[in-house]
Amino acid sequence: MQEFSEADLLRIFERCQGAYAERTIRSYRNDLGHFRAWCEATGTRALPASPQTIAAFIDDQTQTKALSTVKRRVEAVKFAHRMLDLPSPVAHSEVRLALRRALRANRARPKQSQGLTHAMLDRIVAACPDTIAGKRDAAIVCVGYDSLARSYELSQLKVEHLAEDCATLLISRAKNDPSGVGRIAYLSTRTREVLCTWLEESGFATGPLFQGLHTRKLSGRPLSTSAIRRLVKRAAMRADLKDGDAERISGHSMRVGAAQDMMIAGLDHIAIMQAGGWKTVDVVARYVENAAARNLHQRRWTHLAQS
Repeated sequence: MQEFSEADLLRIFERCQGAYAERTIRSYRNDLGHFRAWCEATGTRALPASPQTIAAFIDDQTQTKALSTVKRRVEAVKFAHRMLDLPSPVAHSEVRLALRRALRANRARPKQSQGLTHAMLDRIVAACPDTIAGKRDAAIVCVGYDSLARSYELSQLKVEHLAEDCATLLISRAKNDPSGVGRIAYLSTRTREVLCTWLEESGFATGPLFQGLHTRKLSGRPLSTSAIRRLVKRAAMRADLKDGDAERISGHSMRVGAAQDMMIAGLDHIAIMQAGGWKTVDVVARYVENAAARNLHQRRWTHLAQS
């Protein structure tokens, strides 16, 4: 195969329909497009790619891209070779060395979203206007916090995923749950009240739980992941938060803040993993690192003050 054309991309992803989530396919398509464009610009062959080509691609991308982006694009190249039954060059020592160079060049600590904690949640919900949009936004923030759901998971929720009394919610899809087994999330009394208010105001009993609005009318279509992120940010900006906190809030903040609150409340890592659907303790540890350290020092100071 001398060239990696758009037709090759289409052939790869046509085969993957039904086997991979649409979001995964879009991500692979985008990353492979960047790799193909780089190969065209440098006059190198994309498929099959040599280890030297991928190593050079890594070195070049490291100059301007985050390590996570570089690693994701390399994974996409590996995926393309696998789908076309070509030998993968990614395991070659040249590629491994390039990835180690990228890792050593990326000395900054990974940035984490500002945690949207319970105290912030109270202020954000109180600041939501008494409109259909405000009631929807309050429900999104409350459900996101209680369920520790990602923005994508919130966008996929349907009314049918709610228990009859709104006490539990099925998170049917997650990026680390490709088979769609799902997990059950438990909702607080306050969240149930906010959610019931939204459902009563919207008047629908089936379909997407969180829908877009056009001229104050429901669209019938689920909010996109990016729209949910914007709405959460907007809701935070309306609230009277500490200086700079609202600007750092993102669509991931509810998940981070809830995990931190659980850590401070004394729940162990296993319990937090179960609540948030995490598969490894390392990710949870990174989420709650700051909260755990703060709680540890607060207990130390309290103990010293009493002794």
